[in-house]
Amino acid sequence: MTMLRRLADGDGPVTHEVLDQLGRSGPVRHLRQVLIAHKVLPDRDRNLDYLERWFDDKLSEIGDVDERRALRGFLTWTHIRRLRIADSPVSPYSAASIRNEVTSAIKLLGWLRARRRGLHTCTQADVDEWCLQGGSMPHRARGFVVWCVERGYMNGVVLAPRQAAGSRVVFDDQDMRWRIVRRLLHDDTLATVDRVAGLLVLLYGQMVSRIVRLTVDDISESEGHVMLRLGKWPLTVPQPLDQLLLELVVTRKGKASLGHTDEHRWLFPGGLPGAALHPLAVSARLAKLGIPGRIGRNTALMENAAVLPAAVLSDLLGLSVDGAVQWTALAGSSGNAYAAEVAFRNTSASRGTQGK
Repeated sequence: MTMLRRLADGDGPVTHEVLDQLGRSGPVRHLRQVLIAHKVLPDRDRNLDYLERWFDDKLSEIGDVDERRALRGFLTWTHIRRLRIADSPVSPYSAASIRNEVTSAIKLLGWLRARRRGLHTCTQADVDEWCLQGGSMPHRARGFVVWCVERGYMNGVVLAPRQAAGSRVVFDDQDMRWRIVRRLLHDDTLATVDRVAGLLVLLYGQMVSRIVRLTVDDISESEGHVMLRLGKWPLTVPQPLDQLLLELVVTRKGKASLGHTDEHRWLFPGGLPGAALHPLAVSARLAKLGIPGRIGRNTALMENAAVLPAAVLSDLLGLSVDGAVQWTALAGSSGNAYAAEVAFRNTSASRGTQGK
């Protein structure tokens, strides 16, 4: 009520700038999304907005002017400028990844100060010792270090990228994936949204951050087949997943009570009006069903890569070419030739249809 009273007492219309002055509480974020969903306010990339505001707060923790300038320049020219001109909004995972990167850079600056070092006086021995802390955290600062070296804030030091794992963790029991798939396909007591999300992970190796960005426009029907676009080419969806997808298109409902609207294209609407479901919410729902997202995705990609060329894998699943090549190499070196034809039934037909 205090928030609404302040808005009512204000002069002029309610704008994003007016809401910015009310802070970042949950009620303010919800009200903003309600106004956006009902087209009272123009759309705004809330993840990018939060990232920029979070970063301003983190900068205030840095007392040294040069360090503050370097970190601001790094984030602005490495991330913010690119995100502002991107065709799609910032995903929650992308924002979290950038925050982890910045947090690691701030920890590096504090670690150097504790040793009476700064950016200009940091040596290779300092960087090597920093990396000895282990884990991924020290290596997340690599982008910042490279940027600082290129612009003269640091002198000739090298922070090597973390060594990539030579393999991916998959299900120990090869039949486990298919047992879960069969349950999702045939257990009508499960929510359709959970069944579809789980199957997209286990059959097509999709990340939940990609799944929640799907819209009803990614699903189509052609010559009696249901088509799903995950990459460059749509693929033909096998039964009964095809019917589950069509059912989800019809029954999808967001969870917002205040300001609820169904005027959106999201296949997985979330708790904020007109917004997609958060990836963490999907991961939590799948975990309750005993579906480990990363292991399930790895297993699906490994098995599909064993029977599909890298170019086809990239075109159908939306993987980068480099990523598809890596998965194909891993599948070949592991000798994993487990059949994946169920997931890609009539693939050739779908590509032929696309070309018509």
